[in-house]
Amino acid sequence: MRNLSLLALLFMLAPTAAAQSGHPRWAVLVSSGKGKSYIDEASCHPLEYFLGNPLSFDYGSDLFGKKPDEIKDKVHSVRIGEIAGYAVLQVTHDVNDGELLMKMILIERKANQLCEIYQQQHEAAMVAVEPAYLVRVGGETLLATTDPVSGNGAWREEQYWAFDKDGPINLNVRDRITELQKKLLPKGATVMNGGGFEVQTLEYSMPVWKEGDAHCCPTGGTIKIRFALKDHRLTVASQSFAAN
Repeated sequence: MRNLSLLALLFMLAPTAAAQSGHPRWAVLVSSGKGKSYIDEASCHPLEYFLGNPLSFDYGSDLFGKKPDEIKDKVHSVRIGEIAGYAVLQVTHDVNDGELLMKMILIERKANQLCEIYQQQHEAAMVAVEPAYLVRVGGETLLATTDPVSGNGAWREEQYWAFDKDGPINLNVRDRITELQKKLLPKGATVMNGGGFEVQTLEYSMPVWKEGDAHCCPTGGTIKIRFALKDHRLTVASQSFAAN
């Protein structure tokens, strides 16, 4: 029941496409136990800042006001690679042996100045923290983070960024998929599981559940979306829903 409740919470609190608009390029996207939100003011500091006390950037308040002497923190950083001249680093804080994991993705905007663009913070039993990675899609390199969520729904905490000369651009993949699901699926139909998106091909394909279908056995058909990249942004190349 706990896993099912978590999946429902993540689904309900996922940001809509409208909520994503209007945020500065260097805003921090935060995913926590309280849902997803943005910090529109850029957070740019030397690396040492992000290696410091996790209470300083507990954006989701998941530490619930713990005092410094109640915090045991294991922190490490790793260089993910470079895109368009920007170095990408990941910092991970393991607070109290998995009570809270903070995954921070940082972009080096200039020498000795790293800007955080993404922070994910959940307990280890809920989301497994894995390294972010670079992936080549056509003639472009994307930054990706795709961490598995506990449960049997194949959900992932996933985000993807393209880069231009001015820095990272969030592709908002999951929001675009949710928007198109609402447009294409008939009343009462839904997609109950996560996954389905292949970043290497920019294609999404999933079975559809009719109202009343058991989780094991979707009978509603298939939804397919093919995306493309244009000027480092995500566009829709094709979309379809085929009922069974």
